[in-house]
Amino acid sequence: MMSINIFELENFLNSILEPWNYDDFCHNGIQIEGKHVAKKIGCGVSFNDEFVSSAINENCDLILVHHGIFGKDFFQLTGYMKRRVEKVIKSDITLMAYHLPLDGHEKYGNNISILKSLNLKIKEKIYVGFIGEYEIPIKFEEFQKKLKEIFGTQPLQLYKNKEYVKTVGICSGGAASFMEKLEGKIDTFITGEVKEQTRNIASEMGINFINAGHYATEIFGIKNIGKILENKYGLEVIFIDVYNEV
Repeated sequence: MMSINIFELENFLNSILEPWNYDDFCHNGIQIEGKHVAKKIGCGVSFNDEFVSSAINENCDLILVHHGIFGKDFFQLTGYMKRRVEKVIKSDITLMAYHLPLDGHEKYGNNISILKSLNLKIKEKIYVGFIGEYEIPIKFEEFQKKLKEIFGTQPLQLYKNKEYVKTVGICSGGAASFMEKLEGKIDTFITGEVKEQTRNIASEMGINFINAGHYATEIFGIKNIGKILENKYGLEVIFIDVYNEV
């Protein structure tokens, strides 16, 4: 089994994901330092107790997630977060996380992965999101079928305000309000959460709105990075699926 120094791994991922290009609200890279040599990596969306327990059971040396510990500076370590961190430290596991860089990456990120899976052509990148376009508009019902192929059994929350889909804005995770910045540019918007006011704003803007789930829209980037590490370093990498319907 191949292995890698965790700091070498961090440098490699930084060179790909370029976290310095994002004004993020967390540290991207190593968040908890464990053993310095990693042989098995557990990838997943979110750092939580269930994920950590699964990684320990799988004998992972390093966990790599999209949602790690938020906050750029040191945090008050109490309650549930103290227990999570304690479990990681006692197991000598390294926690590594990349947030916005895994949303916005133009080749491996969550949003570009969704765009390509829908067979859209890139029209424009807007921070971590993308606008994609079809040459010929398709019916909303046909677009809905494409979404189900990508997101499987994930419940889709749909607000239909147009019969056809041509220009699509995509911003994974909790980005419902980002839709407002795209008025006049798109006819359809995909994200991972919905707010109380979203239905009415989408209606007034005349935009189709799709909530495909925060978790479900953010599995793509971390899986892509896991495959890169497998292929480049010959590491054992597993995806730990702690599904969250939200």
